[in-house]
Amino acid sequence: MRAILIAIVALALLFGCTGSNVTQEQYDTLSTSCAKAKSDSAAALARETAKANAATAQVSACTQEKQAVQSSLLATEQENAALQEKADVLDAAQAKTYKAAQYKLALEYYLDAFGPGKIPNTARLKKIDEQIAVVGDATLAGLISNVNNCQGIVGCSDAKAAVQPYIEAQQQKLMLEAAAIVGAGQQ
Repeated sequence: MRAILIAIVALALLFGCTGSNVTQEQYDTLSTSCAKAKSDSAAALARETAKANAATAQVSACTQEKQAVQSSLLATEQENAALQEKADVLDAAQAKTYKAAQYKLALEYYLDAFGPGKIPNTARLKKIDEQIAVVGDATLAGLISNVNNCQGIVGCSDAKAAVQPYIEAQQQKLMLEAAAIVGAGQQ
């Protein structure tokens, strides 16, 4: 702003707008003053341009860093999604194998009460009933009920003979389902 005022005064003096003649000494002083103001303005402009360039470089660096972080975050999210899918597959397979293990335990309890040479007692029957509740299989509960309420040698023999194959078939079915889940999850 000061440089502009000096320039206007210099022009006025140069062109005689003030109505007086300018001496060479006055002209030289004014010229030196204008040159200094021009130099100072150029230096100030250079400093501000350097600051603006530095700020632009920082913004560019931040933008690149932000893009790199976003790319890394996206890659991590995709990796997490893939891992979550695998975890879901393993959870589903684990649920099947857990249920198969519960059937196996029910069979152990059944054979402990009704196997060859075994005599069912209240404690053994209670363990079977509790395990049937854990398994949650209405068909198996019905088969055990048939064993508990059977009449006659043939009727009891037939009722007892139906339980073990059913439990083993359920175990095998669950293990095949678990294997299929894992196999499908690996594709």
